[in-house]
Amino acid sequence: MTPEEEIAALRKQVAELTEMVAYLTKKLYGQKSEQTDPNQLSLLEGNDGVFSAPEQTGQQSSDTDQVPAKKKRKKKRQESLSRHLAVKETIIDLTGQQCDQGHKLTSVGKKFVREELHFIPAKLYRERIYTRTYKCLECELEDGIAHLIQAHTPAALIPHSLAPASVVAEIICQKFILGTPLYRQLPNWKRLGIALSEATATNWIIKSSQMVAPIYDLLWQAISAQRYLQGDETPIQVLRESGKAATAKSYMWVARTVKQCPQQIILYAYSKTRSGTFAPKLYQNFTGILQCDGYAGYNLLANSVTRVGCWAHVRRKFYDAAQVNGKTVVSVPQA
Repeated sequence: MTPEEEIAALRKQVAELTEMVAYLTKKLYGQKSEQTDPNQLSLLEGNDGVFSAPEQTGQQSSDTDQVPAKKKRKKKRQESLSRHLAVKETIIDLTGQQCDQGHKLTSVGKKFVREELHFIPAKLYRERIYTRTYKCLECELEDGIAHLIQAHTPAALIPHSLAPASVVAEIICQKFILGTPLYRQLPNWKRLGIALSEATATNWIIKSSQMVAPIYDLLWQAISAQRYLQGDETPIQVLRESGKAATAKSYMWVARTVKQCPQQIILYAYSKTRSGTFAPKLYQNFTGILQCDGYAGYNLLANSVTRVGCWAHVRRKFYDAAQVNGKTVVSVPQA
């Protein structure tokens, strides 16, 4: 190798190392959300912003990452209210319907002043259910036996329990939709008038989940019959799980229909681990195309399932390459 060739090779190596340092610095200290230049051409035409919108599958931006917010057009207040809200009209009338001269006034209409939104706080009430008993006097005269007939009593949601569907639905909504743990719900229920224990609330949720298990099974049958599905798994923490510490990871496996499916279904399946043996159980009745990431746990799926990759994961490498000094990264260390 001539001195000139050696110098050129060293310069190339320095350039590669410089870009690698810039890449790692960007990954460590730079903005985490993936936003590309909107003036850049997309990798695919008509992709509906797949490669220009922030990806939600990787590490999310922290509170310190400042992303310029687009200026939104100010909406009218009425557009933010649901059209299904009940409307109550209040008309403020005169105390005395006479003018200053004592003449009687005649109403000629009403004028709109303003609109207010009112909140009715939740409240509990006790419902005592009785069945009315009837007696047939004519039958009693005929055979001398009292014929008593009672109205049919609807079955309780949970036998020997105070819980109706409305209370259980509220507990489930607060826990699984609003993310409020049971122990944080209990003080509010006590203010409303009932001192619940966490064990009782937990039992209500378990009993209710057993009731809707047939619906869950029907949804699995419907989703397994689809031609295309999307799957993923995400870590969660479960408190007081048998044989596991509270800080240990459990996993929620998610399967859903694609956006084009007319009947949208999203199903969650819990597993204590991320073991690949769970994937065949989850998709045992599915024989279509599954879009998922490159997690090796999906390798155990049967040959009847065709796996395809995720464009969001593919985009990461292009995004990383576009962020290092505006140049293509020559060499990127493997994760």
